[in-house]
Amino acid sequence: MRGTDSNRGVALLLVLWALVLLGTLALGFSWSMRTEALAARNGIDGARAYFQARTGVSRAIALLASLPSDNVLAAAVAGEDGDASYDVRVESESGKVDVNLVGEEVLLEILMKGGLPEEEAESVRDAILDWRDEYDVARPRGAERAEYGRMTEPIAPRNGKIRGIGELSHVKGVAGEFHRAFLSRVFTVHGNSPQVAFLRAPEIVLRSLPGVSAEAADRIVAGRREEPPISSAALAAMVGEGLLTAQGLALLSGGSSSNVYTITATGRAGNDVIRVVRCLVEVSGSGEKGVKMLGWLDNAPREEEG
Repeated sequence: MRGTDSNRGVALLLVLWALVLLGTLALGFSWSMRTEALAARNGIDGARAYFQARTGVSRAIALLASLPSDNVLAAAVAGEDGDASYDVRVESESGKVDVNLVGEEVLLEILMKGGLPEEEAESVRDAILDWRDEYDVARPRGAERAEYGRMTEPIAPRNGKIRGIGELSHVKGVAGEFHRAFLSRVFTVHGNSPQVAFLRAPEIVLRSLPGVSAEAADRIVAGRREEPPISSAALAAMVGEGLLTAQGLALLSGGSSSNVYTITATGRAGNDVIRVVRCLVEVSGSGEKGVKMLGWLDNAPREEEG
């Protein structure tokens, strides 16, 4: 009898272990299926968000082709479809700093206000200046053909006018994230002036200019929404208040108009899945205007204004 009871105990223990094993396998399978379902859902939402962003780009292009550019710049371009939506920001390149025309000291201060320590900013400044000048003699902290030739992936500097802001990502000392988050948003090659148009300058540009305080940038951004919008006389008054320096006022007082625009469209879908598309377009003609695509970035980084 004892032998029979012992066998039954062993059998019961084996059954319990089998149930535990089956339960674990079932839980693991359920978890795996749930993870795959969420991944599939996120993939679908990612595609929906991307095409929402593309819809926003198409709408912005249509508006630029049919309306005065000032109307488009001031308008809120957005749309939604159920739990999916898009919003678009259109920026004039005349509100950015032309990297081919910016002065050496202004360039250095912009890089420092962008977050680079002084020595690193000097190195990047010199490297940018070496990249755009026609000479092949490096500045003290810069780089020319010889330095680029020793890199893991050798590249020749432009030694001439920079043709696209993406070139800055190849300049010695420029980190990819710094280019994406700062340089690509502050600088342009289509500004046509060493000054910026303060009525069209993105907030990040205003905050990056030497001699422009954070409070001055806030006032300009708020003043542009008023009717009539903030004037040059109001900027001059800020100098007396100590919010702008003479240098800052000079950088903001002017800027040639540009017919090139950056369109940044953010698409959202589902559980806050976000995709950002950015492109550069040139508008020509009047009435029904032509719009030429100059550049396209499919997976632009998410960004916060300011």
